[in-house]
Amino acid sequence: MLYNIKKYFLIIIIVIIIVINLIPTDYYLISPGQAINLSKNIIVENGEKDARGCFLLTSTTIVKANLLLYIYSFFDPNIDLKNKSENMIEGVDQEEYIDIMEELMRESKMISKVVALKKAGYNPEISGKGIIIKKILENSPAKNKLMPGDVIVKVNQYSVRTIEEFSNIIQSYTMNQIIRITFLRNNLTYSISVPLIELPTMDYGVERLGIGMYATTYNLQCKFPIKIEIDLDKIKGPSAGLMIALEILNQLTENDLSNGLMIAGTGNLSVEGKITEVDGIKQKIISALKQKADIFLVPKENYQEALKFNQSIRVIAVENFDDVIMKLIKL
Repeated sequence: MLYNIKKYFLIIIIVIIIVINLIPTDYYLISPGQAINLSKNIIVENGEKDARGCFLLTSTTIVKANLLLYIYSFFDPNIDLKNKSENMIEGVDQEEYIDIMEELMRESKMISKVVALKKAGYNPEISGKGIIIKKILENSPAKNKLMPGDVIVKVNQYSVRTIEEFSNIIQSYTMNQIIRITFLRNNLTYSISVPLIELPTMDYGVERLGIGMYATTYNLQCKFPIKIEIDLDKIKGPSAGLMIALEILNQLTENDLSNGLMIAGTGNLSVEGKITEVDGIKQKIISALKQKADIFLVPKENYQEALKFNQSIRVIAVENFDDVIMKLIKL
């Protein structure tokens, strides 16, 4: 009799777990991702892998939270829950999201090569033919005016060739300021006027001040004087740019930029070498802690946030690539 009761009780528990595992929620679960030793994933032609230390790429893992994961998140302090609307990804399905993140990572790799090669004395070339819209967000003032596939080629009187140029132009204006956007659609040229809005900065390719869209450089082309192989297919998004550039440069220079230390970090990197803020600092710090890293490099805007979650790593705030190199030399 007792055996049957236990058996039925176990069956009920299993059924409940299965049911709550199938119930969706409006949340995403953000947890610590991988901390990758980049010397194992990047090969630079004529480069040397003789560094005593290493550079670690840190990342986050983002998954849709079913009811089971939602409940579990309350018992794991390393996990954060984000509402879809908070993350500015509502209306973007999983396939679209993955495509956008893959494109942003592809562009980030190219930018990292350009920045590192220039610092090493080479003269790489990067060019584009505007920025192509991947998604218009629900709260965008450009909704129903711009469409996925449109290519923005000018903001006011300024020509736009890359996403970096677009971002730099936009950030020179103020919130609610009206800008005129010139774009191509089906080989025809159109113009619209829209106000700028403030958006949260994420790892998702959404500008802090902008018009509310996902976009990437259209027909991005790069010419490199040497071959650089980057094997990071499982990592998506633009926030790996800083650490990739550091590993490339380290293989191209005689001095060990890591100074024999395990240096983790994160940061979006522009063609001009500017390092901008990212999301998921808590989870990235935790990833670095698990690998017992000595240093954590973080964009200046994320510095205070990083200090809140730090336990034993020295956190260094950085603003641009030259700033990073100078601070590493002084370690």
